[in-house]
Amino acid sequence: MFKNFLEFTRKSYENFSFRDQKWSLISGGIIVALCVSVMVLLETLNRYKQSFRQENLWSSWVIKKVNIDEFDDCFKPEHNGPSKNTEISFIGSFGTRGSTSDFETWILCTIAKSAQNIFEFGTFTGKTTYLLAKNSPNTAKIVTLTLSPDEITTYTKSNDDHQKDTKAALEESIFKKFYYSNTPLEHKVEQRFIDSKKFDERPYLKKFDLIFIDGSHAESYVENDSKKALQMVKPGGVILWHDYRGPDRAPGVYNTLNKLSKTMNLVHIAGTSLVAYRAPK
Repeated sequence: MFKNFLEFTRKSYENFSFRDQKWSLISGGIIVALCVSVMVLLETLNRYKQSFRQENLWSSWVIKKVNIDEFDDCFKPEHNGPSKNTEISFIGSFGTRGSTSDFETWILCTIAKSAQNIFEFGTFTGKTTYLLAKNSPNTAKIVTLTLSPDEITTYTKSNDDHQKDTKAALEESIFKKFYYSNTPLEHKVEQRFIDSKKFDERPYLKKFDLIFIDGSHAESYVENDSKKALQMVKPGGVILWHDYRGPDRAPGVYNTLNKLSKTMNLVHIAGTSLVAYRAPK
């Protein structure tokens, strides 16, 4: 049966004219090219789909998203736009590695305007520290914590931490002088060089009006920093986490905050990577 089929195919092919054979080959080539193009297109679309999911465009994340004026009344717009009470001293994010966005900076610094005591996990370049000092009351104090480049060997990675989160944390622990250094605002800043897992929060219980968590994004560190921040925040005070960007771009932040949201009223500020929490009064 199979031999008969082959013989039929051979005779049919021999009966083709040269022109028929030529067009048959061209048609086959076109079909193959189209198949390859479709496969490449589908793969490209899949990559874009994965990217969009990281940006929360195609699927909802765990933490509820709200506009900033739903979290804090001070951001409620007036007839002509934002209240002048939200005006801040500002330096843009252009050219700054790992910085908060301009919108995130506006939110953070507006809240800082009424904060007497501020704590920051993760100094990095000190630009955010500088802006917190610049926009907070003259009598305000900012405590900021980072790992000294001389102490990076003390960094304690846990088994569940993603390697890229650990790598990023160590790459950012390279500064001894900061954006606020040698400025008139330096007196407002207390710089702590210590691994946040070894930081003792007990002297700071219920002290801070605003806590900003933007240190190591490794899951064990986000858990550690969050636990300590919840002990340190004042009743009615605010905790802000940076880089809630999805399971691929910042998995340690994403996973930890999703877990916390099961027992705490966390909100994701629309248009930002900030997650916010206000401690009960």
